[in-house]
Amino acid sequence: MPRRRRTSGMSPFIAAGLVKFNEAKEIERIKISPQAVIFLGIAISVLIIILKFLVPL
Repeated sequence: MPRRRRTSGMSPFIAAGLVKFNEAKEIERIKISPQAVIFLGIAISVLIIILKFLVPL
């Protein structure tokens, strides 16, 4: 019976070479806190509701 190769906790896709990761330098991106995202979502929702009442179509 053939021995199974141990992947030391890796995903089967990574172990099989089906997933490749870039080794390029990481690109700096805009970082936003989770609280800011929630606040912006609520603020935009409230703005849309207010505009719906002020500008009926």
